[in-house]
Amino acid sequence: MLKIALIGSTGMLGIDVNSAFKGVNCLIKNYNSKNLDIADARSVSEAFNVFQPDYIINCAAYTNVDGAETEKEKAEAVNNTGVKNLADSALNIGSRIIHLSTDYVFDGSKNLPYTEDDAVNPLNEYGLSKLRGEEALKKSGASYIILRTSWLYGKNGKNFVNTILKAADTKKTIEVVDDQFGSPTYTKDVAYAISEIIIKDNSKNEIYHLTNHGNTSWYKFAVEIVKVFKRTNCEIIPVSSDKFLRPANRPAYSILDNSKIKEDYNIELRPWKDALKKYCSDIGYFII
Repeated sequence: MLKIALIGSTGMLGIDVNSAFKGVNCLIKNYNSKNLDIADARSVSEAFNVFQPDYIINCAAYTNVDGAETEKEKAEAVNNTGVKNLADSALNIGSRIIHLSTDYVFDGSKNLPYTEDDAVNPLNEYGLSKLRGEEALKKSGASYIILRTSWLYGKNGKNFVNTILKAADTKKTIEVVDDQFGSPTYTKDVAYAISEIIIKDNSKNEIYHLTNHGNTSWYKFAVEIVKVFKRTNCEIIPVSSDKFLRPANRPAYSILDNSKIKEDYNIELRPWKDALKKYCSDIGYFII
């Protein structure tokens, strides 16, 4: 029986990863900030020396993009130091790591979908901390797969879909930027892909891009959200990024090319509009 250590088990993606492995012959041990500080190398080593997992799935991350500009140490602790500690422990006990990363390692200047081999150049501290985590994992000598995804939303955490829905219930108009482009991605679909990767694992050390199929702007994403969730009394108004001065710069274009993971694992996530409809079905038209 496979033994899997799930890091970030109480987060938006982690909860869905747990669900994705139901029915799979494996033993999952859940780790989160309450029972394991991944920034503490000794704690990580001790935990895994006892459990001896075959796989470590790292869903833990500091994800506050704007907050990372002033909380650099917190972002580095989780997104870089924590990853290095997991990698070092994995190398010592022979575990394989599946690590989640981000489209924000790119600067958005390409204007074509980014492949795994394209040059990285983060525009903000969050993206930089995630990139450093990737580099630490690659240099560690541990067996790994890095999955870069984008614009995540899911039932169990703060996300853009729920933010728009809550705003639509209290406002007649919402301004949303229309000059940033990416691929909205449902956490359930990413979780399913992770389970598939472990089942089909080719043991190669690789970076893969993994998002729902297709792409859009934040504005058009918001328009689709109010349409699918029947919030028709609220109008979405397109504006430029200049209208919103935020601490962290964001790439104008962070669409990822998913062809590599399709070729190696025959994994292709559904179109983003279909995924949004499934999310609506999963949580209902109204949110708490």
